[in-house]
Amino acid sequence: MKMNLPAVTLDTRPNTTMMSQVKPRSSLLDPAVLLVAAATLVLLAAAFGAEPAGGNPKAFPALHLFDSNRVVKVQITLKPSDWDQLRKQERDIGVEFSKDRLELPIKSSYTWFSADISIDGTQLKNVGIRKRGLIGSADTERPGLNLELDRFVKGQNFAGHTSLKLHNNKQDGSNVRQALAYQTFNAAGVPAPRCTFATVEVNGKNLGVFSNLEAVDSLFLKRHFGNNNGNLYEAQVSDFRPGWTGTFEKKNNKDADRRDLDAVARALQSDDAKLLAELGRILDIDSFISFWAVETLINHWDGFAGDLNNSFVYHDAASGKLRFIPWGTDGTFGSHHILVPFEPPASVWAVSYLTRRLYNHPVTQQKYRARLQELLGSVWNETRLLDEVDRMTKLLQGLSTVPVFQATPQTQQLHQFIRNRRAELEPELKQPAQPWSYPMRREVYTAPVGKVSAQFTSAWVPSVFVPAPAGAKARVMFEFYGRRYEGEFTDVKAAPDINNPQNAAVLLSGSLKGVDVPVSIWLSAHTNFFSAGKNLATAAKQSGILVLAGELGKKDWRMLGGGLGGTTSFTEAGMTPGAKVEGTIETEIASIPWEDFDLKALKKAP
Repeated sequence: MKMNLPAVTLDTRPNTTMMSQVKPRSSLLDPAVLLVAAATLVLLAAAFGAEPAGGNPKAFPALHLFDSNRVVKVQITLKPSDWDQLRKQERDIGVEFSKDRLELPIKSSYTWFSADISIDGTQLKNVGIRKRGLIGSADTERPGLNLELDRFVKGQNFAGHTSLKLHNNKQDGSNVRQALAYQTFNAAGVPAPRCTFATVEVNGKNLGVFSNLEAVDSLFLKRHFGNNNGNLYEAQVSDFRPGWTGTFEKKNNKDADRRDLDAVARALQSDDAKLLAELGRILDIDSFISFWAVETLINHWDGFAGDLNNSFVYHDAASGKLRFIPWGTDGTFGSHHILVPFEPPASVWAVSYLTRRLYNHPVTQQKYRARLQELLGSVWNETRLLDEVDRMTKLLQGLSTVPVFQATPQTQQLHQFIRNRRAELEPELKQPAQPWSYPMRREVYTAPVGKVSAQFTSAWVPSVFVPAPAGAKARVMFEFYGRRYEGEFTDVKAAPDINNPQNAAVLLSGSLKGVDVPVSIWLSAHTNFFSAGKNLATAAKQSGILVLAGELGKKDWRMLGGGLGGTTSFTEAGMTPGAKVEGTIETEIASIPWEDFDLKALKKAP
């Protein structure tokens, strides 16, 4: 049944007192109740966004910037040479995720440039601009962008905000997952950024639709917690294990120590009898359980519970306790974890040490499962969610540069996830919980985990999606976490790289003895180096290698690691149809390692 909400003028400022006291019930999303429950309308408005009284953006400019019923227009002008340099900058994962990160903060490879911008016609000069994104969202044609309005001009702001986060939604062809995810967190009473949409134009070129994401900064903290002087950290593959708290990036109070994070790490070393008392002194456990349950509900596998990642931790000065804030939600509502060495249950992520200890403690396990069940009966209203997806999709119609053949399947997958999620979670919640005993991360920095040796022969084809040419083959030897695997591959081809048009790709796919899922080796090399007699260094500007398991798009698909050192040698390397491509690959494979990763534990998805 389609919901027709009444036209009511709402104050969209979140009432943090009410949000901490009111527990959502399914009736709160019933239109009849919405007509008479004014307090609930305030909560719903804070979660899903509505325009203030009169709809006057001059009177309420901050709300105008994050009005969910409109698309902001951002026009950016900077020197063409600066734009080329900005968009082509790349982060060095090997450096940023080296062992040094345990003690030294990550230094981004992205640098700041000056630009003039227009936001819905309001001109701002000499604004700081830099690229954003790590791996999945990094792009050279449509890079995500951070705008700091006051970086070069003190006090410069728009609607009271000094920064804009423009996310390119590279991993989400529907463009709406981030907005829907943050709405869901807010509806559950979890402080989360506002997220709407913007069209972005750079030097007259239309880059399409971006997520217009509220920064987690002093203004955000003041709005949600009533204070902003506590320590704020960002988790980027970070955890509360002894010696690991230095991997949380400090966002403010740079000279302050990390005794608050270290206190969590110490508490987690307590036995079960003392754990909750010790942990409760520094962490708001109940609010964390709500945060954690929403991460699971929307399948935010790349968040803190599932990947030690994409979240902020704030030391609330009022309560003296740590609170979690979600981030990086473009992979929610449908995709699955491509890095874990197991297939987890649908009803919990407990990869981080904090969630592992809490899930394996009977008291907090019960609280977590009860909160997840409660959310299924309140914020997880399929009709409301599907209507919201359709509303946002209609709002963006004709504005996105994502081709329809890519966007439509993503939107369909989103619809399917919303319809099916309850049926995935409820049967598990009705059964007794099982302990979380899967392997943990061994480290939080990149390290060698194996080796690949391959001899291949094939021919050039127009696309990696066409069948391999007759006679194509490869002999592959693979060492991974101390185990040795061998295989004869026949799906071997060379073609243009679909991710980088300046590169040529070689794809080797097949079966390893004793392993249920298929394994693939993806080699990408710049066309300048793709020729007979060339010996290319791996993990350099010349070439890169990824090792994958499973089938793309299915639950068995995993990224096993990337090439580190070694060489690829070509004896033949033509790039015309039917031209012979032949050579060898010898490289170490590196990743952020687990305690163990047995390929035989992965089962082929139906």
